[in-house]
Amino acid sequence: MFALLLYRLRRFLSGAPRVAIDSVRPGWVEVAGQVKGLQRDAGALCRAPISGREAVAWRVLIEQETGVRGWEPVVDLRDGVDFELDDGSGRIRVCAASSPLSLDVGERRGKGGPFAPPPAIVEQLIARHRNPHGVLFHKGFRWREWVIEDGRRVRVNGWVKAVPGDRAVGYRRVDDELVLAGADNRPLEVID
Repeated sequence: MFALLLYRLRRFLSGAPRVAIDSVRPGWVEVAGQVKGLQRDAGALCRAPISGREAVAWRVLIEQETGVRGWEPVVDLRDGVDFELDDGSGRIRVCAASSPLSLDVGERRGKGGPFAPPPAIVEQLIARHRNPHGVLFHKGFRWREWVIEDGRRVRVNGWVKAVPGDRAVGYRRVDDELVLAGADNRPLEVID
């Protein structure tokens, strides 16, 4: 029940109408479809640092427990490559490599505390920014990793814009291609 309410609230606040890919026009829209990696060569996808999953985009957030103040971000990393979204009516390129991203897809999480240290890879990521050890014990950390894997069905909220392209799609001119990107003041949102 709560998830449905949260979904409807997100749709309402996004102000983006959900449309089929073959009928998108420049402006802010929501499209849904299956993720298709643009290049299937080895090394064309990126690899999520904690789980090691191959992905078109990922984000890692590691937070440290700060007592009564709650949790403080220590590490916030993200990476991505451009991919296509296919909804059966058409395909559109999603500019994940060059756009600010907000991911809420394929989440995995974990926690480490004084008597249960985090996994070695999480500890290495923390060590780049601060000391993961306390005076006697490990400090309290929690981590979350979001991953968009090739072939996954997702919804994307983004800004449709025309960029120079080398192919024709439907009614569009041969030299222009519509792509889905984030804006400076609003990230590209990818949701389960």
